[in-house]
Amino acid sequence: MPTSSTEEQNYHVILRGSATVGNVLTAGVFNDRGQSLDNASTYRWQQKIDGSWANIAGETSARISLSSDLLGSQIRALAELSTTEGLNSVSSNEVGINARNSIVIENLNAGTTDWKITNLATNHEIEAFADATSINAGDGLNVKVSLSAAGQYNLEVYRLGYYGGAGGRLMASALGLDGLTQASPVMTNKDTRLVECLWDVSYELRTSAAWTSGLYVIKLTDCRSGKQSLVPFVLRKDNHPSDIGFQDAVTTAQAYNAFGGFSVYDVNSADNTRAYQVSFDRPYSATHLGFSNTDGFNCNNMLTWEYNMVRWLESQGYDISYYSNIDVHGNTLQLFSHGIFLSVGHDEYWSGEQRDRLDLSRDGGIHLAFYSANTAYWQVRFDSSSQGQANRVVTVYKDSSGIGAGPPLDPMADVDPRASTTRFRSEEVNRPENALLGVAYVSEQDSVYEGFDFIVSNAADPIYAGTGLRNGDRLKGLVGYEWDAVQDNKETPSGLVILSKSPTRANEVLAPLPGGTNPNISNAAYYRAASGALVFSTGSIQWVWGLDNDWTFQPPRFSWRRKVKNWIKRLLSLVVVVPIRNLPSADRRAQQMTVNVFSEMGARPQTPSSWLT
Repeated sequence: MPTSSTEEQNYHVILRGSATVGNVLTAGVFNDRGQSLDNASTYRWQQKIDGSWANIAGETSARISLSSDLLGSQIRALAELSTTEGLNSVSSNEVGINARNSIVIENLNAGTTDWKITNLATNHEIEAFADATSINAGDGLNVKVSLSAAGQYNLEVYRLGYYGGAGGRLMASALGLDGLTQASPVMTNKDTRLVECLWDVSYELRTSAAWTSGLYVIKLTDCRSGKQSLVPFVLRKDNHPSDIGFQDAVTTAQAYNAFGGFSVYDVNSADNTRAYQVSFDRPYSATHLGFSNTDGFNCNNMLTWEYNMVRWLESQGYDISYYSNIDVHGNTLQLFSHGIFLSVGHDEYWSGEQRDRLDLSRDGGIHLAFYSANTAYWQVRFDSSSQGQANRVVTVYKDSSGIGAGPPLDPMADVDPRASTTRFRSEEVNRPENALLGVAYVSEQDSVYEGFDFIVSNAADPIYAGTGLRNGDRLKGLVGYEWDAVQDNKETPSGLVILSKSPTRANEVLAPLPGGTNPNISNAAYYRAASGALVFSTGSIQWVWGLDNDWTFQPPRFSWRRKVKNWIKRLLSLVVVVPIRNLPSADRRAQQMTVNVFSEMGARPQTPSSWLT
């Protein structure tokens, strides 16, 4: 990315929005800390003609409307900024103007369902992980594979998307590779119960700069047993403008992963004792892959909720780029190429730096969409692996209770309480989630595939336009398995609009809540920040299943016993007014709501379904 630098600062011009005809690109100037210098900048837009840059007549603001005259052109923004060091001139990356965005073009390719796991390795037959959670297009990725017995294996790389409903596209394959049994997991820090797999590289995957940003999976098949496993990763296109930046919540997935005996939870750790550090240098445990598990601890990965959002967004032709929350943590400029930040599903574990980036982005006019719940609940630290690789270890001590009811355990609490790895809303950190999201986590029910009904409030709001929904109407099963609500902690943003009041039934064990907070209610809500940024929250992890419910994890199969159980639940609900749970399913009204949300944020689909307006 072109930069201008002085002895003290580097300056960057970053474009955001969809580089397609009929849309708007916006330029912004930022320093290395992610601080905006727009107030000290003037702009010119330029077009490449015969290899040279020429000014586009009349285009001297931070925004340019992309007319058909620019179709097929390369353009850039040139900024001049006045700083204490003098006048600086810096340009953005050049970008091509197309009729269709890269996601629409990508999904014209033939799809396949072969990416799905059909014969899960449950006894270590084949396991693997990669040395990065995300890479930039064109970079390599080292894959480390272990077989229970030496032999051959197949490796196939798929991009997840819509692809006519197939859900994936084969991007590369390597068949008949020689594999061996790698070393057992090693506890490299007994004090924190950190477990790592110190494995050799088995295969180097080379990507192409032509590959489309997205969520990817590497499917591995043991040729001897036919057993399968997968390795997820994100392919980025750094500094490429788009409407939506989709964040993969890799930290939360790793927090729940108990490979080698330990996660950050007592319940699925050895001796019922959690780790204070977990490593990305591990495969995901077979149970964690979640293909038959519904208990809330074994289903947290990109295929549970994020995949369904990807399928729906790409089916509608939204312009999207993808990255992980480690990228948000480590790159101060990561969020500025996209008009919308999107969090999906379960996004529980954030670093303080990630929270800083989101606060700064909102205050700079970037819209935030949280199709998630329990978001930004625990503050973590990223540490280096025992081999010295940065950001490969997630550190989170929590507190003596493990749910936020006791004093913090992190030694950092005595040195810098605000940096301690405990709840963001704790007295030490004092950064409640609802100050950013508008709502915050209150409780859960661990049956993942069933949910409570989403109950409409404030139906006259523009978010409900075209849905036909009225106050009190229901969208079945969209609230769960964890949910958020408004909290009376004096941190609720001004102007918060509540879109739902959904009765739930909380677990008996609750994290501490501010006085007056009802754990048996879920709220969807939004507010408009002073910058103009819209911040929207569904207040539910599984709300996305109202957009698309073609998940690879099958919900519990109905039987006569389940039918009797449901009949009894409904009878009880009539007597004691207990809300019942339903299986969620795709609902055109939820889809229209989402179109409305993103439209309010400046993004429109290029290939919308016929029933959407």
